[in-house]
Amino acid sequence: MLGRSAVGMGAALFLGAVSVQAEAQPARYTFTTLIDSQRDGVSVERTCAAINSSGTVAAVVRNQEEGFVQLITKQSATDAPVVIADTRQAADYPTFCDNGFTAIPSDPSINDLGEVAFQGNIRRLTTRTECATPEQRARRQGVFLGSGGALTTIAHTINLPGGDFISEFLVADQSVNNLGQVAIVPELDNGDSGLFTGSRNGTFDERFLDSQGLFDTPSSRVSMNESGQIAFEDSGIWISNPDGTFTQIAGGNDRFSVGDPSINRFGTVAFSTSEFKRDEQLLGIYTGNGGELERVVDSKGPYSSFLEPSLNDLGMVAFTADLDEFDPATGRQIQGVYTGPNPRVHTVLQAGDLYEGVVVSSVVTCSESLNNAGEIAMTVFSEDPETFEVRSFVVRATPTR
Repeated sequence: MLGRSAVGMGAALFLGAVSVQAEAQPARYTFTTLIDSQRDGVSVERTCAAINSSGTVAAVVRNQEEGFVQLITKQSATDAPVVIADTRQAADYPTFCDNGFTAIPSDPSINDLGEVAFQGNIRRLTTRTECATPEQRARRQGVFLGSGGALTTIAHTINLPGGDFISEFLVADQSVNNLGQVAIVPELDNGDSGLFTGSRNGTFDERFLDSQGLFDTPSSRVSMNESGQIAFEDSGIWISNPDGTFTQIAGGNDRFSVGDPSINRFGTVAFSTSEFKRDEQLLGIYTGNGGELERVVDSKGPYSSFLEPSLNDLGMVAFTADLDEFDPATGRQIQGVYTGPNPRVHTVLQAGDLYEGVVVSSVVTCSESLNNAGEIAMTVFSEDPETFEVRSFVVRATPTR
């Protein structure tokens, strides 16, 4: 296998004319190192990076010297990172009686304006009398939107908006669109849960409550498009439409489970599946828009398992997967990022490849890792087999054809 520190393989199938089938030709990628833990003094957290249409990538990193966590965006290898939020103490930040974030646990979601939505666990400020009341001392969480300046509070467990009835947030992976609308799934003070949208304009709207009997709590990330459609998993893959209706994309039962939806502008959803046939588990990735489902890939072939897919408006899908193969050097199962059913043709980057002069040990994408230019945001890790030290990267893969 060739090392791919500058050029990778990707998705393309070519069928020869007449009865002769030509060899499938891999597409190629150039890689841009946005963050390098050795160079930049920050380590990349094991959360997923997100990318928007201009190639700006949002990622969570940790300052190696001082230990605090930062949510940042980067557009090129040489620009300074834009800090969206960090975990240092700051009185009355992001809202009254808050004292900064203790953690940024969610994968970020970024729109084309560079606004990043994220969930934050919040430190309590108790040095003032008005901040030492039982209510203000309670556990605090929130969903926020920012682009490098002041944060917009989308929802908060104590302070408005939402703070008069939200208990905590169950789904850490929110989704933002270009209108500044953010889809979230909070638990309410009365024990109920539901699907809601907040926005940069201060609106906060209910899509459904579990107590209404239509759904239980969505158990995987949500994904929202520019039309305000929200894809979610709840005993199947569903779309919540802005007019209050729902579209079922795929059903689910004891033998066929689904999750991890990623919706595009046209209402098509990519999602992961797990199916039992004669007590044998078959994993896969499918797409659908309310009609017949289309299989992207499954574990009948060279793959054994998959993480959540990412879908763009052109119908391209990128995903992280484990192969049935094992790396002879380490004995570990080979894992990487792919764009189709044939790893020889559809590999972007995988364990065992060279990147920046070191051997890749793992590479991860999630549901917002692919944009309409076919660029893929990846978190890449290389573990030294002798010292076990980890070098980490945030990488943008750009197709060259």
